[in-house]
Amino acid sequence: FFHQLALPTMRSLLPALLAFCASAAVLYLVTSPSLTEPQLEYGLSVSRMTQNIAKCGVRDMSVMAHKKGSGSTENGRDSQSKRLGLKVTHNKVVPAGSILFRQRGQTVHPGKNVAVGKDYTLYATKTGVVRFSNGAVNQGKKHHKMRKIVHIIPEEPVAETNVESL
Repeated sequence: FFHQLALPTMRSLLPALLAFCASAAVLYLVTSPSLTEPQLEYGLSVSRMTQNIAKCGVRDMSVMAHKKGSGSTENGRDSQSKRLGLKVTHNKVVPAGSILFRQRGQTVHPGKNVAVGKDYTLYATKTGVVRFSNGAVNQGKKHHKMRKIVHIIPEEPVAETNVESL
């Protein structure tokens, strides 16, 4: 049908067809023996026109990907656990220097015979029994908050009584 139309008629229709982004299927093609690909009237190639149509959003016409897209992920990394928290429970006997509580910041405060490391780790300074209690750490008018406190009660050697001597 289109090859029967006169060339001036096609030139007048061409801008209107291009405006609707559906012109690749109905444009008058000019073929020449010297051209390897059919060219449109204004010098655009057919493959270039189909890409432009796909960008315009014409239905049932899309350009397929020729390479697989590589997706990215935001997961896949994690830090090592720090193993914080309570290491020795209430009423247990611990030797001097053993770690009682690992923490970030001062959530549990040191009591008697307990010292604080540079990373707020609480450790025993004497051998004894671990005791936890609640109490006011700071003594003052504005300090009313009760805190968790850990103490070490030193073991006292129990004197053996000789039953036979009685």
